[in-house]
Amino acid sequence: MARETVSVGVVGVGYLGQHHARVYSELPHVLLAGIFDSDLRRAEEIGARLKVPVFSSLEELTDRVDALSVVTPTSTHAEVALRILARKKVALFLEKPIADSLASARKVLDAVRQAGVLLQVGHIERFNPGVVAMLESGVRPAYIEAQRLSPFGLRATDVPVIVDLMIHDIDIILALVKSPITTMRVVGTPAVTSHIDLANAWIEFKNGCLASVTASRVSLEKVRKIRLFDRRGLYYSLNYETRELGVATVKFEPSSLPEISRSKKTFANEEPLKKELGTFIDSLRNGLPPKVSGEEACQALEVALEVNRLAHESLERFHDTEEDDPLS
Repeated sequence: MARETVSVGVVGVGYLGQHHARVYSELPHVLLAGIFDSDLRRAEEIGARLKVPVFSSLEELTDRVDALSVVTPTSTHAEVALRILARKKVALFLEKPIADSLASARKVLDAVRQAGVLLQVGHIERFNPGVVAMLESGVRPAYIEAQRLSPFGLRATDVPVIVDLMIHDIDIILALVKSPITTMRVVGTPAVTSHIDLANAWIEFKNGCLASVTASRVSLEKVRKIRLFDRRGLYYSLNYETRELGVATVKFEPSSLPEISRSKKTFANEEPLKKELGTFIDSLRNGLPPKVSGEEACQALEVALEVNRLAHESLERFHDTEEDDPLS
């Protein structure tokens, strides 16, 4: 039997956390029981806006709920999750990335398994209807090209662009290809922060698929696109922002030029966060597996951190070459 109502709290009500709280207040079968933020003034502002209780401690909020969304800085995800599970066995929704290191991510997974609770991680692009359509079509990718570019802003500058932005496309590509990675070649550089701000990764998979992934937070314009060439003669082109999915089919006939047919579909403008949190609640109410598991999130993080390491290696090689150049 499904639970009739789930009581939920939100930990961290900054830029994204405030929207978690708002969406929970709008979802059926959900009671938004309260919020907590280390910035009490901010918590009181959001609490007043949504007319929900504000708690003075994480432990106090944990005691009142069945589930919690953790929307705090990445560096605190593991610490907060472990504090919660040490207090009470509640379901967790952790914003992406699952943690700031593999060691921390694995501690979270171990604690979740020991507690026997639901964990879903916030890889929101999995809920883009164009991505859903590609996944459901049974694609067999031969080549993928993804671009995720943003103008510079002050949000998430405490982590590399690979962990902030590129990890979205890494997660989607891993879900599409379903094959181990054999080789990665990466270039990257800081531009306005002390972290890598723009990077390109060339990824080769055991099944022969190739992927080129670019991320930047110092772009002049916002770009969110992925293109996929399928082994069955299909070509997909998705604009994440406009939710427009183009599909081209190539047919080969003997002694004639290839015939290309094109189609385009624009999906309805549904709020992805509402779909994402809605599936979390559905999984909790009905005892279903999460749409994005902790193990999948850990795999995406592992690849992202390796891309970041290789980006730093490429930067060091560049500096070494500059120092050896007699004309520099």
